[in-house]
Amino acid sequence: MASDTEPNLTFFNGTSTIGGVQASVQIGDSAVFFDFGITPNPTGALFSRSSPAPVVGSLAAHLRAGMAPLVEGLYDPAQLAATGGSVASTVEPMAGRGRMLDQSSVLEHAKNTAIFVSHIHNDHCELLPFASPDVPVLMSADSAALYAGLTDVGALRPTPASVRGLVDGEHVSIGGMDLELIHVDHDIPGAAGFILQAGDRRIAWTGDWRAHGHVPERMAAFAERAAGVDLLITEGTTLRPDSSPAQSLSETEVAQRADRILTTTDGLAFVTPYPRNLRRLASLRDAAAANGRTLVLRHETLAGWRAAVTHGLSAPHPNDGGAPVAVLATGDANTHPTAGHTQVTIDDLRQNRNDFLVELQVPDRWVALAVGAGPDDVLIHSNGQPLGSWDPEWTSLMAWVQALGLDFVWLDSGGHAAPDDLAWLVETIRPTSIAAVHSAHPQLFPRTSAQLILPTRGQPFTLSDRLPRALGTRGADVERTMIPCVL
Repeated sequence: MASDTEPNLTFFNGTSTIGGVQASVQIGDSAVFFDFGITPNPTGALFSRSSPAPVVGSLAAHLRAGMAPLVEGLYDPAQLAATGGSVASTVEPMAGRGRMLDQSSVLEHAKNTAIFVSHIHNDHCELLPFASPDVPVLMSADSAALYAGLTDVGALRPTPASVRGLVDGEHVSIGGMDLELIHVDHDIPGAAGFILQAGDRRIAWTGDWRAHGHVPERMAAFAERAAGVDLLITEGTTLRPDSSPAQSLSETEVAQRADRILTTTDGLAFVTPYPRNLRRLASLRDAAAANGRTLVLRHETLAGWRAAVTHGLSAPHPNDGGAPVAVLATGDANTHPTAGHTQVTIDDLRQNRNDFLVELQVPDRWVALAVGAGPDDVLIHSNGQPLGSWDPEWTSLMAWVQALGLDFVWLDSGGHAAPDDLAWLVETIRPTSIAAVHSAHPQLFPRTSAQLILPTRGQPFTLSDRLPRALGTRGADVERTMIPCVL
């Protein structure tokens, strides 16, 4: 138990994997958990797209796999009824001697507990359907609107917990702690971090962020408000042994290059964006309109966007500026046209090839065959699935491109901060210490004036604690003091 002035920090997951950050700050009878998703990386988690969790008993499976914090009272009791009603009884099969969770402790949740979700990417929010109705969930107002919209259309599952949407700068008390929400720049609406006053300590969490997006000024504001914190917790997704990592395009450059591509294309144009990057969709819509084309979206993409707007999403909206957005009518009996938007059919695409910019995700590649796609047509890949050349699905994408003879352009503008930007944030905030999470190589964090903390997975520590299990050092000693997050 933490003292009344010195909080305990625990990192349950995400210490040496990209995604799946699960951490808590606790002081006395008050605790904040952040974030509440799972890692999508099959090398760092037992469940993934290729090895999915069961639909029935999913919470129990995630707990037994070590992919959810082992904390009593954090989860919906109804979903643990079949396994004895508690986290301890649920994980008992894997807690036996010599088994994976043998050395893991089941913790009690604090009297005053809240869950903070930085943004609505699955690796930060996928555990929300398991949350206890008695534990409030905090996120930005735009994240709350997007989450509600995506649950309305079945893209995400709802949570039994009460979700509270906060505006930038709003303060919330969690027992004896004070949390201030601060917007950040990421590739999804509503991304936010926080500054937490916990006893005598100020702790800042960035969530996922970048400095090359639509609103980079948010990071300058974050740095100003977090100045001098005791601990800055930041993502480190781009950290890797490669000494010269590729630089992402800015969102402005993506829009400009998309415009040039459409100007010089006399044929069909396909695009593979990330469906929740709504600002990117709006930029593509505007580039299409400037070239006499209409952006044609999947029903699921447009329906989720519209539903988020009905729940109060501040921006962007599908028809901002009057540029048209249409929905692809594929004739699939499992989908329905999106009311109020023009339907574009396969025949429309085939007969009017230079009138459209068409969203083409993995399940819809057959559309390229149906419309007779060929060398006069272009595919713009822009951070949709597959996420990169390391993704097993990339080989399939390249096979389609080569077989059809498509012109292929990769407009890469990711959602994560470059190493130089990570160093800039630290030297601007000047924290006493930093913790790098959401990273496969946190030990490669750029050298800065702050003490680098490499949390040991599942082991509580305080900022006054200087034991090797809690704090790493730079250079050769890092590997000796860090326990990787492997299952």
